[in-house]
Amino acid sequence: MSGSKPDILWAPHHVDRFVVCDSELSLYHIDSTVSSELKAGSLRLSEETTATLLSINSDTPYMKCVAWYPKYDPECLLAVGQANGRVVLTSLGQDHNSKSKDLIGKEFVPKHARQCNTLAWNPLDSNWLAAGLDKHRADFSVLIWDISSKYAPETAVATEKVRLSAGDTEAGLVVTKPLYELGQNDACLSLCWLPRDQKLLLAGMHRNLAIFDLRNTSQKIFVNTKAVQGVTVDPYFHDRVASFYEGQVAIWDLRKFEKPVLTLTEQPKPLTKVAWCPTRTGLLATLTRDSNIIRLYDMQHTPTPIGDETEPTIIERSVQPCENYIASFAWHPTSQNRMVVVTPNRTMSDFTVFERISLAWSPVTSLMWACGRHLYECTEEGKASSLEKDIATKMRLRALSRYGLDTEQVWRNHLLAGNEDPQLKSLWYTLHYILHFTVYTEDMDQKLTGNKGPLVYAGIKSIVKSSLGTTENLRHSRSGSDRQADIIQYLSEERSLALQLCGWIKKGTDLDVEPFLNSLEQEGDWERAAAVALFNLDIRRAIQILNKGASSGKGDLNLNVVAMALSGYTDEKNSLWREMCSTLRLQLNNPYLCAMFAFLTSESGSYDGVL
Repeated sequence: MSGSKPDILWAPHHVDRFVVCDSELSLYHIDSTVSSELKAGSLRLSEETTATLLSINSDTPYMKCVAWYPKYDPECLLAVGQANGRVVLTSLGQDHNSKSKDLIGKEFVPKHARQCNTLAWNPLDSNWLAAGLDKHRADFSVLIWDISSKYAPETAVATEKVRLSAGDTEAGLVVTKPLYELGQNDACLSLCWLPRDQKLLLAGMHRNLAIFDLRNTSQKIFVNTKAVQGVTVDPYFHDRVASFYEGQVAIWDLRKFEKPVLTLTEQPKPLTKVAWCPTRTGLLATLTRDSNIIRLYDMQHTPTPIGDETEPTIIERSVQPCENYIASFAWHPTSQNRMVVVTPNRTMSDFTVFERISLAWSPVTSLMWACGRHLYECTEEGKASSLEKDIATKMRLRALSRYGLDTEQVWRNHLLAGNEDPQLKSLWYTLHYILHFTVYTEDMDQKLTGNKGPLVYAGIKSIVKSSLGTTENLRHSRSGSDRQADIIQYLSEERSLALQLCGWIKKGTDLDVEPFLNSLEQEGDWERAAAVALFNLDIRRAIQILNKGASSGKGDLNLNVVAMALSGYTDEKNSLWREMCSTLRLQLNNPYLCAMFAFLTSESGSYDGVL
């Protein structure tokens, strides 16, 4: 890696540590933070995380590849492949036990010097370390070393001194005899052990992918392909392997190894890294050269191929963890969909790939969505008022409460709907009065000529045109006022019916509205009750209602002010009271209060302002 872009590796057994390697090895500790201020020596990775440098190892120059020892003990042991083909065991300045001290500084040297391209620890037999080297016509390119091997005294390099990390100056051992030698007269560009069998090694050779069985090294399974770089096994599906060449990724099924089961969309620039997500099945990340975009290929639901023509479908996404070009990235071993990226100048970012959200809407209007490993549900049950609910929710709740089915007391249906919609309440009371007075009106309609159906269903236009009724010009004084005025009062059966349908009076000829006023007071509808009393020329009763409403528990103290204004009523056309009320009534918010002052200030017999 000397002179090349930095790479990044997570510690296998410490989820809060990672190494950045280029010309040297730098060990970082990642930590969560809630403060916006950085501690001394810390680097900001994201809004929630920072990284602190723990140690640096500069004892292994000419690095080309690095692999972290897979077992917990020794915990900070790394293998470094160099440009001359040597593999050196080193550490990051942590406290070592005796086993670690015996291994650190150990070198594994091939017969002929050439570049070491890749390293891979055996995940089960952790003493085995596979190294892939460039081609040499008289040597093998895949060497499997046993790190527990003893020093070979007959070698020419036996007495070579190697420097140890942490300043140790003891002489290190040099091993030149590999445990296995594979791939003669060929080049190895990438390696990985197959998890299903610790004796199987998958190697990306110069022109083919080869599976070596260490139980019989003279035979191998191979397939000719150019996609031999970056071989990596899906951690959740051990028969699925990814490799790449230039800008193209090939997905292989080891059970059917003749050709790739899938070739991903070719990228315009050469790929530099591919990696399966360790916390999510079937998610592959790819990075191209000179790019700040990481492409994700979701093969979560890829079926097992059936027949030669079957090509599984995938979902492709792109994420941008940072603004600058990305040199490398590494998935976090345990945190879901989380990765750390590093730029060529060693700037790092902690980034989480958010899952695609799948929505599902239930028949009862509950909304559920899935994101990653979590399921979220959204319902309307917590809302304070049914008026805010969706119409489908309203319809369902009303159906469950048998809304509309109370035919005996029709007005109660508005209670079944929640008793929160005044318009609905008015509708059901109107229907109640219509049904209640049907018998009465049928008898009355027989007296009217030209009407075949009951008057109650005729509509207001027909009722008005059917008869003008009679009028009486009464000399009448408004209760609460000392002066008398000419009041035109209209009398007709139609008018009585209209009052009954509005609920103002009961069935019959009695025009007493007092029971209606009492019911309005019980419901706390003070403004409407005062308006009805005033329309029936009882100013004193209207003032009493307003005062009572102002003194009630949930009353409005402004009703006292309205009552005071009513008490000053005068019917003089040019009075200051009439002039002020005509101007200020339009500023009232309540329509009943506004209508009251419009009624008092209108000309006799003209009620356009009220309407």
